[in-house]
Amino acid sequence: MTTSDLRASGGFLAVLAALAKSVLASVSRRRWPLLISAVSLIAGMCYTLFWAPVVRHHPYWITPGDLWATYRSAHYIGWGYLGGVYSAGTALVTFPGILLLLAPVAMLSGALGLTEAFPRFVLHPTAWLLVGPFEILLSSVALFATDALAQRLGVDKVRRALLCTIQGMVLWNVSVFWGHPEDAVAVGLAIYSLLFALDGRWTGAGWLFGLAMATQPLVVLMLPVLLAMSDRQRITGFVFRSFLPIVALMATPLVAQFHSTMHAIFDQPNYPRIDHATPWTVLAPSLGGTGKNVAVAGGPGRVIAVFLACGLGVWVWWRRDRPDTLVWVAALAMALRCFTESVMDSFYIWPALAIGLVVAAHSGRWRLAFGGVLAVVVTVVSDWRLGEFPWWALVTTGIILVLAAGGVGRMSRHGSSMPMTPDNDTGISQLETRFAQLLGATR
Repeated sequence: MTTSDLRASGGFLAVLAALAKSVLASVSRRRWPLLISAVSLIAGMCYTLFWAPVVRHHPYWITPGDLWATYRSAHYIGWGYLGGVYSAGTALVTFPGILLLLAPVAMLSGALGLTEAFPRFVLHPTAWLLVGPFEILLSSVALFATDALAQRLGVDKVRRALLCTIQGMVLWNVSVFWGHPEDAVAVGLAIYSLLFALDGRWTGAGWLFGLAMATQPLVVLMLPVLLAMSDRQRITGFVFRSFLPIVALMATPLVAQFHSTMHAIFDQPNYPRIDHATPWTVLAPSLGGTGKNVAVAGGPGRVIAVFLACGLGVWVWWRRDRPDTLVWVAALAMALRCFTESVMDSFYIWPALAIGLVVAAHSGRWRLAFGGVLAVVVTVVSDWRLGEFPWWALVTTGIILVLAAGGVGRMSRHGSSMPMTPDNDTGISQLETRFAQLLGATR
């Protein structure tokens, strides 16, 4: 073996050692999201499989009903029928990014002959044994994102542990009760995009936000905040990267089934006699239907929320040197959906709560405790069946109080220049140095 070979071998081993150190550091840094993800997986599967037989004494599994329609749509992706996902009778009203993630699992469960609870109820849909753990863990990306954002704002380890525990409680409503991993994934990616923007990494921020919007377009409410953080040289590239994934995914459905696709994306039909009516339901355009299937358009209310979010973007532009204020305004922007929706579902409140709790953790331990209790209570209340106005009033008041727990007036004015600390160090710089040495040794 020549001297050059020895140098290359030594350099390669050094790279592996640095990589292992980086992985271990990442695991240590995110140990609470990892722990809460594992607890959520075990508790979620135990609840869905055993709560009805053991507690209610009924022979069925409690699986999230909304997931099965999305899962059926994922089959169409696996079958190569992207153009027909909005005309397949699955009531899909979001962009198909989540379907790409679920498609491999759907194909596997189909090949194994596992049963699904769509289009009819099934006592024991065996596909849940496969897709259940997958979607619960997939939803946990939001835990990692909020923990990383809290770390970026300088929240200490004790408060981050408490924050992660509370986040796991409120995320349960999204992943286990309702089965909407697309909301958790989209908000998680949007938070990572915000983190990249705070660190001046605008190329990655654009791609991450594009993937977030391709998964669930509700995160567009955060776009004005991100644009307010950028400058003129970066806006064009950021917007291009943010919308390219949507264009790539939506081109085929728009060409193949134009009217069905436009109806799903722009009318956004929702059902006030099945879900939660709000004071704005009477103002929403009627889409027909009878009995419980009376539908109204949710799209106009969401357009209003987007316009209000643009106003927030203009306001926060003058305060863009304060990361904590930017995060708080991002939480407020996500809450606008709840204030303007014509029909609400319980899990709609989660994005505002998730981001708002991060700011509460930054503001202090007692504010986090106060906001955490409120977030859990309002999450529980959101699943109650109350009258139209009482339900909406309780839920929106709870969201406002959680945001107030962030205490904008108490926020630090020096967060934008927050230095990297040993706790933040990922070991990447060491890995890059050793990799460069390895390349030099093998030339």
